[in-house]
Amino acid sequence: MATRRKQTVKNTVAKPTGRRAAFGLRIASMRLPRHGAFFIALASGLAVFFVTLWLWPAFAVPIGAIAMFAIYLALVGAMLPVLTSDFLRSRADEADTPTGFIFAAVIGVVGVCCATLFMALNGNEDGPLLEEVLLSVASVLLGWFTIHTMAALHYAYEYYESPSANPESGKGGELIGGLDFPEGDNPDGVAFLYFAYVIGTAFAVSDIRITSNKMRKIVLLHSTFSYFFNTLIVAATVNVAVAVGGI
Repeated sequence: MATRRKQTVKNTVAKPTGRRAAFGLRIASMRLPRHGAFFIALASGLAVFFVTLWLWPAFAVPIGAIAMFAIYLALVGAMLPVLTSDFLRSRADEADTPTGFIFAAVIGVVGVCCATLFMALNGNEDGPLLEEVLLSVASVLLGWFTIHTMAALHYAYEYYESPSANPESGKGGELIGGLDFPEGDNPDGVAFLYFAYVIGTAFAVSDIRITSNKMRKIVLLHSTFSYFFNTLIVAATVNVAVAVGGI
């Protein structure tokens, strides 16, 4: 039965065609851990940070963060064609680094980027340096996309996790679920991206119902964080407009 299930996943993942899908299939075939894309991006970002710290110290934080966020988004984007329901289900029960640590690390990096942005706007007696401001803005914006993309994958893995892997759920059946999608019970990566980005922009859900308390807790944290993060971005936008206008 396990062999048949693995074969089904393999066949389902192999359906997408095209150059982008082929690249995604190559990444998927590497059998990276569930959070493999994050660790690749983190290692790359740290490497870029230390190189930049040696060459251009003032730009080390935003450039390192940009590298980390851009690589993560590129890896997830490349895998998007193969993030089918079967692929997500096959990865949902994998034991990996606690999700809380992953999100704490990313939020920490985003927080440093926000602090760097405000320092770039207000920390120089001679006025803000345009290059530093633009790099800091780019790092914060890429951090916004990274957080909601990570949230989308977290929703996906929570949805497809089997009750046997999470006995505390108290549910039977083949998967935990917790979300009611209007077009069926097999949402793919795009469906979860849609769900996460709606919360990230509107602080609410749209046409997808939440049917479990566990998902409600996650959505509550996600929407609350999104509200304060977006408020911070609006405040930063006003400061950037004033500062750049005065350069």
